Amino acid sequence: MVNREAALVQLNSELFSLPLPEGVTQIVPGEGDPNSPVVLVGHAPGSTDNETGRPYSGPAGELLNQLLAEAGLQRHEVYITNLVKVWTWKQETSGRVNRTPGAGEIKAWSKVLKVELELIAPKALVCLGGPTAQHFLGKGFKITQSAGQWLPWPTESPYLKIVGESGFRPVVMGIPQPNYLIHLQQHAPEAYPDARANMVAHLIRVKRYLEQAGNIRD
Repeated sequence: MVNREAALVQLNSELFSLPLPEGVTQIVPGEGDPNSPVVLVGHAPGSTDNETGRPYSGPAGELLNQLLAEAGLQRHEVYITNLVKVWTWKQETSGRVNRTPGAGEIKAWSKVLKVELELIAPKALVCLGGPTAQHFLGKGFKITQSAGQWLPWPTESPYLKIVGESGFRPVVMGIPQPNYLIHLQQHAPEAYPDARANMVAHLIRVKRYLEQAGNIRD
C-alpha cells in the first residue's frame, strides 16, 4: 500500500525550503485525508491562509466547512489544496488584497501540484471556482452551465498541456468558490439563498460519489 501521508510530508518539507515571494509569510500546503477519493482544489491561499499556513482557514473556509456539513460531509473526509501554494496578492489603497493567480504562477507551481495529485491519486477532483475548473477542463467550461456535473478531462486540458500526458484522469466537477457566496450575501442578498442551496446540492453529489467510491485505495 502506498504511504501517501509519509510521501506528502516529504513533499511539504521540500516546499517549506523554497524561497518566498515578497509579502508572503509561508508556504500553504494541502491538508486533509490523503486517502480520500475526493480532492478539492482552489486557486491560491488567501491572506488568512498566509498567516495560518492552512488552506481555506479564513471566512471562505468557514463557509466551506458549513456547506460541507450541510451536505453531510466533514472537512477531514476530503483533501483540500490549491493550484498555487502561496498567497497571491495585489496592492490597493486599503492594503494588500487577494487576487487570482496568473497563468505564469499556476504554471510555476504545476509540477508540485502534479506530484501532490498523483501521490493521492483521487478518483474525483472538485474545483472551487471557474478559473480552477478551466485549468483542468479547458476554457470552454462555464460554471453557469456545468456546475455540479462530473465531467471527463478533455484533450485540450491546460493542466495536461503543462505537465504532460498522465494516466491520472479522475472525473472533475467545477462549483462556485465560497467567496462567490460571500460576495452575493454582501451585494445581492436576494440571490444568496438559492445560490447557497445550489452549492449544497453540488456537495451532496460529492458526498454520494465519495460513498460510492468508498475509501478502499491502492
